[in-house]
Amino acid sequence: MFVSINHIPVTSGRSEDFETLFKNRDRAIESLPGFVSIDILKPSQKFYHGEASDDNNPNEYQVLTRWQDEASFKNWLASDEFKKSHSKEVDRSIFAGKSYLTLHHTID
Repeated sequence: MFVSINHIPVTSGRSEDFETLFKNRDRAIESLPGFVSIDILKPSQKFYHGEASDDNNPNEYQVLTRWQDEASFKNWLASDEFKKSHSKEVDRSIFAGKSYLTLHHTID
């Protein structure tokens, strides 16, 4: 299994706007070969060794996608569906900075 996590910083006070964007998103990804699932993770709280942390970023959402393999994920990135779903005009003020991806292979 291959997992991508898109970390998206959202401007304070714009969480509802961001969530609306995702609720109304193009769902073409869901029909692609090798796609397994998608979760939009709403930030909550960070803990270290059982203690609540003060260094939380309460506005960093994460979009977690699971794929059968890395090739399926790369095919999504190169697909017309990806280009179409990421070409819509969006109010950029919703975002507090640049998003970034972390990529993972599961070990079990």
